Amino acid sequence: MPGLFLRDELDSFTAVDVETPNRYSRSICSIGIVRVDGEGEITRLHRLVNPCDEFDAANIAIHGIRPADVEREPSLYELWPEIEPYFTDCLLVAHNALFDLPVIRKALLRENLYAENWKYICTLETSRKHIPKTAFGSHKLNDLCAGLNIPLEHHHNALDDALACASLYEHLRMNYHVTERDIKIYR
Repeated sequence: MPGLFLRDELDSFTAVDVETPNRYSRSICSIGIVRVDGEGEITRLHRLVNPCDEFDAANIAIHGIRPADVEREPSLYELWPEIEPYFTDCLLVAHNALFDLPVIRKALLRENLYAENWKYICTLETSRKHIPKTAFGSHKLNDLCAGLNIPLEHHHNALDDALACASLYEHLRMNYHVTERDIKIYR
């Protein structure tokens, strides 16, 4: 029948990227979220976050976010009710998920917030599995995007990185047959 087709768990997802204020990987100062529903509708969300933590010069040099930029922004505790639905009952996609997801979890725990286990696919791991490093020089998000002609406006801007990650995920799905078997659980 026209209009009826099977959707799988991979059709709806939330691509996420965070920037951190320091080397401790326990707090965030920016989060980018790109939600793609099963119909292909896209929701973009970018928030600066007051990390309630110190900043390192090295991190500022990477993303350009300074303490003054976030001093009047909400803490993760204040922001979580708005963004939690993007993490609940959906597939999370991140480039280097084993950096982003632990940072988010640690930041939540610092705020005495709890998050369920998350289903995720890491585009870094998936690209390493299917694309030779020699193809683009590395598996860094910016190198993959440049090599695959995926737009990445400002690398280390959390929203731009999340948008690029979403596009990379779609590329990997279409070209390398990423399936439900590639889903992992972050506990």
